[in-house]
Amino acid sequence: MTYKYPTILALLLASTFVVQAQSKDETAIRTAIDAMTTAQSVYDAAALERLFTSDYIEISPVGEFDPRAKVLTFYTPAEKEKSADVSIDVAEDFRSIRVYGDTAVAIVELTFTMSKDGKTAPPRKMMATAVCRKERGDWKIASVQYTGIRPPAAQPSAAPK
Repeated sequence: MTYKYPTILALLLASTFVVQAQSKDETAIRTAIDAMTTAQSVYDAAALERLFTSDYIEISPVGEFDPRAKVLTFYTPAEKEKSADVSIDVAEDFRSIRVYGDTAVAIVELTFTMSKDGKTAPPRKMMATAVCRKERGDWKIASVQYTGIRPPAAQPSAAPK
């Protein structure tokens, strides 16, 4: 009975350290995904090279299987030049981050707002499932699958009476 309270205290302290470590990992994962969406919106292939694992793969928004090298070709200076008059803003709503040691799965809703020549298009949404892996203490993105979210159906207008 005399060991009851020190044992409970030790268990509480241990669980506190686990929660703090997981919170730190979740923050780092959010930061990595935010850096990825920012790099994509400004066509920063060098930043994406640093953020992606060497074996990165993606299922694109149109359902194509794209290995790392192919994905990086979408963010070259030539591609940026084609979209020079388009600005893209990405808002992220993290739905879930589950950490399993040095691997994590994050699900995030992305809302894209695009403007061209001063005209803003209606926002477009998609869900992204990202698999992340900790390498040498840093969280990297190993895979992302994008799934488009259909816009809400237009409400039928009331029939005249």
